[in-house]
Amino acid sequence: MSAFWDRKEKPLIGLLFALPFCWMLTSLLMGRYFPDPGKLLMPLSGSWAGVYIVSVLALTPLAKIKALKVLSRYRRFVGLTAFFYSLLHLVIYLLLFAGLSWSWIRSDLIEKPYIYAGVLAILILFLLAITSTKKMMRRLGRNWKKLHRFIYLAALAVIAHLWWQVKSDISTALWFSVFLLPLLLMRWEQFPLLKHVFKKR
Repeated sequence: MSAFWDRKEKPLIGLLFALPFCWMLTSLLMGRYFPDPGKLLMPLSGSWAGVYIVSVLALTPLAKIKALKVLSRYRRFVGLTAFFYSLLHLVIYLLLFAGLSWSWIRSDLIEKPYIYAGVLAILILFLLAITSTKKMMRRLGRNWKKLHRFIYLAALAVIAHLWWQVKSDISTALWFSVFLLPLLLMRWEQFPLLKHVFKKR
């Protein structure tokens, strides 16, 4: 019965997670973001990517609560959604913001180094997405958990990406830091090397 409900509910969960994308796409087609759609869609897509990264990190401690244990079944789904919105963020930058202009992109890579932190987060999420299947879990064995701990590095890269680009309004960077940093500190035991370094100091 549980497995049946799990299969039946997945399309509904997928639709729910796709709502921000549908909203952005519909608004774009209706011309609400013109004359500069990239400028408005960039922060929107990035914010939704951040929301799902926060969500996937929050699921582990929440699922330890008996009444919320059911949430653990959505961890993979939420992680894939985080990757989707991160990739969407990159595609919007390339197509709508930079217009696939290599000279524009090259200039941004020099003038906006926070892009590197964002790309690092996307690459990590891509690696985790392609290794999230049960087949890859079996193939990687114990190394699978070690590999998927890189989600913490992706979260740090997101924080760096946000703070690095701050000019005057710090609200977005601040709010995501407020949620992400406590979740990372809760995983302090997952970083024995860092603990060893800080103990030495």
